Amino acid sequence: MPSASFASSHPTALSSSRGRCPSSCPLCHVTSSPDAPAEPILLEVTKAAPIYELVTNNQTQREATMSSLWCSGSGDVIEDWCRCDSSAFGADGLPTCAPLPHPILRLSTVHEPSSTLVVLEWGHSEPPIGVQIVDYLLRQEKVTDRMDHSKVETGEWTVLSFVDDIISGAKSPCAMPAQVPDRLSSTISLIIRCLDPDTIYMFTLWGVDNTGRRSRSSDVTVKTPCPVVDDVKAQEIADKIYNLFNGYTSGKEQQTAYNTLLDLGSPSLHRVLYHYNQHYESFGEFTWRCEDELGPRKAGLILSQLGDLSSWCNGLLREPKISLQRSSLKYLACRYSEIKPYGLNWSELSRDLKKTCEEQTLSVLYNDYGDKDY
Repeated sequence: MPSASFASSHPTALSSSRGRCPSSCPLCHVTSSPDAPAEPILLEVTKAAPIYELVTNNQTQREATMSSLWCSGSGDVIEDWCRCDSSAFGADGLPTCAPLPHPILRLSTVHEPSSTLVVLEWGHSEPPIGVQIVDYLLRQEKVTDRMDHSKVETGEWTVLSFVDDIISGAKSPCAMPAQVPDRLSSTISLIIRCLDPDTIYMFTLWGVDNTGRRSRSSDVTVKTPCPVVDDVKAQEIADKIYNLFNGYTSGKEQQTAYNTLLDLGSPSLHRVLYHYNQHYESFGEFTWRCEDELGPRKAGLILSQLGDLSSWCNGLLREPKISLQRSSLKYLACRYSEIKPYGLNWSELSRDLKKTCEEQTLSVLYNDYGDKDY
C-alpha cells in the first residue's frame, strides 16, 4: 500500500483516497523531505474481509476492475448492467454510475440539403455492459432570428422519437429512415422533409437509455437553400405572357395571363420577369405591361409576390443561367407498427424492419446557379 506502513488482519476494505493522515498518526509513514509530503490512502470499513484476503482475492480484484470499467467505480456489475451505489443517483432519481454514450449528430456527407429536405446522420453505440440505448430523440427548431453568436431565438419546434414516431411509421411523411444499423454498419441516417426554403433550422439529438436518462445533446444548424425553380418552364411562360399581351388582348386572354402569373409563386415569377425583360423589354417592361394589360389591382396582386424572398435569393434568381438537377434518395417507407424499444436489437434492426418497411426512392430537385461546365 503506498505511503502506509502497516498491515492488519482486522476486517476492512480498501477504498479511495479520503485525504491526508494527521502528523500525529503513528500508522502513517511521514517522509523526511518537505517537498514530498506523505499522502497515504486511508482505509474504510466497507466489507468484512481481512486485508490479506483482499490483496490476494482474484474475485475481488475482478469485481473492482469491472466496476471501474463499466460503472465509473460507483457500482457493481450484475450480468450486463450496473447496480449503482446509493451515492450514484442524480437529482432526478435516476442512476448515474454507468456513463451514457454521446451520439454526434452531423449532416450527411453524401446528400446535400435541398430547399425542403436535409439528411442527418449519427453513429449508434452502446457498451456491452452498463447501458442499454432504447431510443433517440430528435428536436427540430426553426430559427427565426439570430441576434448575435451567443443567442438564438427559435420559433416553431417539434420533438420526434426515433422508435415511436419514425421507424414505427407514425410520422413517416416528414421524417423517414434512410439507413439503420445492421451487422456491418452502426450508422443511422434520417431524411427530414417538409422544410421551408431559405430558412435556418437547428436539429438536436439525445440518446435515451432504459432508465429514461438522456445523453448529452448534439446539435446541427443548417440553412436550407433558396426555393427551386424550373428555368426552362419559366422561359416558356415568359413567351406565353408576351404572346397574350402582344396586340389586342381580349378579356379571356387577360384572365388567362392573370391566372397563369398568380399561380406561379414568388421564385418562378422572378424568373418569368427576368426572361420577359431579357427578350421583350423593347415592347415594354414586364411590370408596366402587367399594369397596362391587367389593371392596377390585378397587377398589384401578382407583383406583390416578388417581395416574398430574401435579398440573397433575389440575387440568385437574377443569374443568367439556372439549371435544374435531380438526384435520388433511397428511404424506408414504414407501415404503422408497434415497436417495443426494450426488446430492440440494434445490430439486427435493418433485418427486423424489412417486415414492416419497404425500400422506396425519393426524387430530390436542386438548382445550380450561373454558367458551369458539367
